[in-house]
Amino acid sequence: MGPKKIDKFACCNALKTVALKQAIAGMGFEALLLGIRRDEHGVRAKERYFSPRAQDFTWNVGAQPPELWDLYATVDEAAHDRIHPLLHMTELDVWRYVRREGIPVNPLYLAKDGKRFRSIGCAPCCAPIPSTATTVDEIIAELEASREPERAGRAQDKENAFTMQKLRSLGYM
Repeated sequence: MGPKKIDKFACCNALKTVALKQAIAGMGFEALLLGIRRDEHGVRAKERYFSPRAQDFTWNVGAQPPELWDLYATVDEAAHDRIHPLLHMTELDVWRYVRREGIPVNPLYLAKDGKRFRSIGCAPCCAPIPSTATTVDEIIAELEASREPERAGRAQDKENAFTMQKLRSLGYM
């Protein structure tokens, strides 16, 4: 008998959204500093650098405060803010920064047996991609030549067109 089929929405909601809500509530955070980028997914393209969330952790994309002339705003009624300092960067920008600053890399990003992870999340929802890149320089060269999206190995992005949007509205990062 094979492994049980996992509903990707339920998996991501439980491991990422519900767990995040518990941590925020339990520790009383007023803000979270996150590493999402606009180029990762169409829904994330709608984010702002400062993104207020409601008491129930929902995100109302239409009610975000404007960000004009580098003046960032929050909403006084927000239960917590999510701050996205990397929002303007691309995947390639991040890897070039990693190289320039000599930042250690999780070994899952480096190819082993012809595969590596390009986007890391929970085990049931992520799959490695074909790759021979075993160094940061090789990853950069691979990205410069690739047209494959970064989240090609993410199952929740393939469930249906609205899975990521639904997760984000519930509080998913």
